[in-house]
Amino acid sequence: MPTIPVRDRNNKRVGEVEVTASVFDRNVKRSLLHEAVVHYRAGQRQGTHKTKGRAEVSGGGRKPWRQKGTGRARVGSIRSPLWRKGGIVFGPQPRDYSYRLGSKKQRHALQMALTVKQRDEQIIVVDNIEIEAPKTKEVAKMLTGLGLEGRVLIYDVSANEELARAARNLPGVTVACGFGLNVYDLLLHDWLLTSREGIERLSEVLA
Repeated sequence: MPTIPVRDRNNKRVGEVEVTASVFDRNVKRSLLHEAVVHYRAGQRQGTHKTKGRAEVSGGGRKPWRQKGTGRARVGSIRSPLWRKGGIVFGPQPRDYSYRLGSKKQRHALQMALTVKQRDEQIIVVDNIEIEAPKTKEVAKMLTGLGLEGRVLIYDVSANEELARAARNLPGVTVACGFGLNVYDLLLHDWLLTSREGIERLSEVLA
């Protein structure tokens, strides 16, 4: 079974933790990772785009001029799509972009994303991820002590609102709690920071 070193707040190795090979050391399919990322981003879209059709734009239903005798093209309404300020033909309407992706595919994609992080040595496990006070400087101090720069994804097993509130003002730092871990965030961030309890939970649940 693969192992991941466990560090303290000063980035000193204090032990190691065994993880499941099927989660942190499996074959990686880039196509499945891409599919999982597209699925996640589609679900994040608001879908609130809207254009007005012919029946919705302002303007009366009166015929602008008579049908014959003027020498001009025949027109039935100033709301015609051919006219300026007329209705839009087949314009975007509010819709839900989310779609279903099989649970097995989602689990396998999450395993592959964790495997990529493990192989690139971008998983940092600390003995304790809790902070003394819900303050931004506490999280910044922990990241500085571990030598982490760039985008950092902090995974906490419990729904720790204090940790999420303390880290939200740090640019590039995201906190995922409980089962909020997803493939997109794993691949987007440079580092995955979690506790011994967190890595064991991932190894157990995703196996």
